[in-house]
Amino acid sequence: MKSVNIQKTLLVYFLFFGVNGFCQNSYFPNTTLRSQIRKTVWKELKEQTPQKYRFMTGLVFNSNNSFGIYEDAAKKYGWQPYELPTVAAFYDIVLRETVSATTFTEDKVKEIYEKTKSDYAKGRIDAGLSSSQKQEKYDAMIVRALWVATVFELSKKKSTEIQKIAASLLRNSGEFTSEPSEVDDTTVVKEINTTPPTVKKPSPNGNTTEKVNDIILRTATKYGLNGVYVANDVSVLYNNGDIFTNPSEPLNGLNIAESKRKNPKKWRRWKKQGNILYVTDPRKRKTYDWKKWFKVRSASKSFKLSGRYNTSDGFGGATVINASTVVFDQQGRFAWKTIKGGNTDWKPIFSKSTSAGTYEIDGYTITLKYNNGVEEAFFFGLYPKDNEHFVIGSSHFAPTKN
Repeated sequence: MKSVNIQKTLLVYFLFFGVNGFCQNSYFPNTTLRSQIRKTVWKELKEQTPQKYRFMTGLVFNSNNSFGIYEDAAKKYGWQPYELPTVAAFYDIVLRETVSATTFTEDKVKEIYEKTKSDYAKGRIDAGLSSSQKQEKYDAMIVRALWVATVFELSKKKSTEIQKIAASLLRNSGEFTSEPSEVDDTTVVKEINTTPPTVKKPSPNGNTTEKVNDIILRTATKYGLNGVYVANDVSVLYNNGDIFTNPSEPLNGLNIAESKRKNPKKWRRWKKQGNILYVTDPRKRKTYDWKKWFKVRSASKSFKLSGRYNTSDGFGGATVINASTVVFDQQGRFAWKTIKGGNTDWKPIFSKSTSAGTYEIDGYTITLKYNNGVEEAFFFGLYPKDNEHFVIGSSHFAPTKN
């Protein structure tokens, strides 16, 4: 009996100290405390959220379900969500991606995680804090990272203000890494601007439409910040077997090598057997069969759009400009509108130099010439069956119902 009791005592001793040893580098979220942390941090961040994004951002942070987004991201890589290095790495990755306006490769993400994990192992960072103290600190970090990612995504990655906030948060994040990221406001990428950029000439190293085999449209189910949604994806099939999804700029101005480096998730490989496309994702080493797809049509140089159109994007905002509605006429004029609903005459809007001008469509390219002299060009494509549904950049438009 004594032997059994000793074994039980040792077992309890081991579990107690083993679990507490593990807890030194982790915490167990308390739901009630989590709600308080989320509400407190969101109240602070709400003041920094642009007014037009507050409703959508508020939907993300109106419950603790928002933490599920973070947990899914951590579990994707096989990391324990509430180990301190995981939270710190997630925070660091999201902010750095926002500042640079790029998406890191899986190898880069793992590299940052391993470095962060090593820093925690060496320094025993925050090991002396209680579980609730850790939760207060690290839950707040999760909320801030989710907020940065959400607002930057809703702005279609055109918010220099959010980039500056992310850079500022990174500057103050050295407390949990031995080598804090050295960033300042000048780190923010220069290409992102709230005013329309000057149209770029095709790069000599870019691609031309002669290398394009076909351009197709496919409906896909996706998972976003607000749950499951259906989106229409455009994919460009190249003769060499490359496939590029959701182009934004004109195809004759696309630098393939640079695009593959900056947006690796958009590039895959394709083969066709009969009417089935077999698409392989090299990163995931998986092949998918696309059985239902349609050809995207180009337009002649004399083609004109006419009418009022709303974007059908998942977040309800166009990627090419922060507006949900655009109007075209047969005279070759366009005007972006932010007014939703009603039958307000669009012509007074045409006088605004930064949101209206003339347009030209040629093949798979639309060029917008604003009244202030600025030009910008985007990918353009017509849906298979009519001229009332089309793509500008990577935004899809349909005629309004009013």
